[in-house]
Amino acid sequence: MFTAISGTFHITGYNPDGDSLHFQALNTDNWGRLRGRPVQLNRLGQAQLLLEGIDALELNFEGRHQPLKYAREALDFLLSHLGIRGNLFGPSHARDGAAGYILARHAEKNRRPVAFVFAGAHEWPDGEKVFLDAALIRKSVNYLLLREGLVYPTYYEGLYADLREELTRGVQEARKKRLGLWPRDCTNSGVAMDEGRNGLDKCIILPKLFRRLVRFLKENRDISEFKDYLAAPPDPAIHLPTGRFTNLAALVELRDHTVKLTAAPEELVFKES
Repeated sequence: MFTAISGTFHITGYNPDGDSLHFQALNTDNWGRLRGRPVQLNRLGQAQLLLEGIDALELNFEGRHQPLKYAREALDFLLSHLGIRGNLFGPSHARDGAAGYILARHAEKNRRPVAFVFAGAHEWPDGEKVFLDAALIRKSVNYLLLREGLVYPTYYEGLYADLREELTRGVQEARKKRLGLWPRDCTNSGVAMDEGRNGLDKCIILPKLFRRLVRFLKENRDISEFKDYLAAPPDPAIHLPTGRFTNLAALVELRDHTVKLTAAPEELVFKES
C-alpha cells in the first residue's frame, strides 16, 4: 500500500532533473506515514523527491553530463505534465507551486521520499493508504516518461512485481517505436572509452553505469581496471530472466576499451544500499 500525499511541486531556487524535484506536502504529518528514515525537509518545508522506477540522463554529475538534448527533454516533459508552465530552458516558468500528489511508501537512505508522481488532485482523503494498480500507475509521470523513451528503467528491491512489469511494458513499447533516447542507446552495444574519454559524453548509457564510470575516471585509472573497481564494493542485483543473484561488476563486459552492460536495464532489480 502507498500513502497518498497532496501538495505542490517546486523548482524555483532548485536544480531539478527528469527524475527528481521538490514537493511540499499540504499536511506535513503525512511524511510520518512513510517507512524508512524521517523525511528531510528544508527551511521551506519542502522535500526532494526521487521518482520511483526511473533514472534520467545526468545534467550535471560531478562536473560531467550526458547528452543534454535527452536530459532536458525528460525535465521539460516532467515540468509540463505537472502543470508548471513554460520551459526551464526557454520561456519563463511562472507556475512554480503547481498542485499535484504523490504515492509513496518510504524514504531512502538520504531521507528523500521515493514516489510515483501525479498531476492534479486525487480521489482519496489526504494521507490515505492506496492500492496502486497497473491502471493507476499508467497515469503517473514516472510511467509516462518511460513510455516516451525519455528515461531509463532502474528498479530497486521493494517495488512490487506487477508494478515493475507494467513499467517494463511502457519501456518495451518505447523501444519498439524507437522513441526518445532508445535509437541512440549504447548500454548494451557498448561505449568506446578512447584516450580522450569523449565517448562517455556522446553516448547514451544507463545513468547508473555513467555515474560509476565518471567516479572511476576521476581517479585516472586505466579502463581495464573498471570491473575491479565495480567489484569493491559490488552493486548487488537480481537478473530477472534467470532469477540469479548477481552484481553490476558481473554484468559489465569490458573488451577493447569498450564498456557495455550484458543485460537490459529492465531485467535488473538492484538492492538498495
